[in-house]
Amino acid sequence: TPNELFDIIKLQGGEQQINLVNPLENSDNYIDQKSKSLNFGIYSADIAYLSCFGIGTDFLKYFKKIEELGTDLGISGAFYADLMSRIESNESNTDSLFLISNDSYYESYEYLEQNDKGVELSLIMAGGYIESLYIICNLVDTYSADNPIITKVGDQKVVLESLIDFIASYADNVLVEETINDLLGLSDVFENNMEFVESSSDVKSNDEGKLTVTGGGSFKMNEAAFVAIKNKANELREKFTK
Repeated sequence: TPNELFDIIKLQGGEQQINLVNPLENSDNYIDQKSKSLNFGIYSADIAYLSCFGIGTDFLKYFKKIEELGTDLGISGAFYADLMSRIESNESNTDSLFLISNDSYYESYEYLEQNDKGVELSLIMAGGYIESLYIICNLVDTYSADNPIITKVGDQKVVLESLIDFIASYADNVLVEETINDLLGLSDVFENNMEFVESSSDVKSNDEGKLTVTGGGSFKMNEAAFVAIKNKANELREKFTK
């Protein structure tokens, strides 16, 4: 989840930059199902970031905004009844807000999946992924090969592949089609710019005679790849939030 990603980033030295979240006033521009769904995901990633870095007052404002978007999308059932009172009671407790944010993410996901809201869920997850990638990329001003945050940016290649696989099942929906193409474009940026480092393969046989092949190589981050990924993340984030 975005919460888990930002928690790792914080442990690795990431610092709070409040200017990175999507301004609430932009929500006036979201008037259709697609933009509302994408930015439900974007604002959800923002509250994960805000809760991780202890910005309580803005956390409540952002949560009220995704609740409003959820009502517009007909998915208000994704929020449990006493959610807002729980947030208000823990507004000064960073750890509690972080747990509330993470719980809400999982409960929203389950609600949407169980209530045949796959199109909305696909767009929400896409928005949340792009916002998370945008934020972690922009926590870094200068490339350094040993920066753990940059390494974590490279790890998002695998997350993106899984996300595309999930969303592909809704590719025939016109609202999802363009977003899948956007994500595939980002995937190409990862693929074409990261360095593939080959490693020796190891073949083992277990007691049942089944063969397991390990090794073969992996993708490694470099400066050109980081700059290209950051630029693409910025481009898509601008497209989704404008």
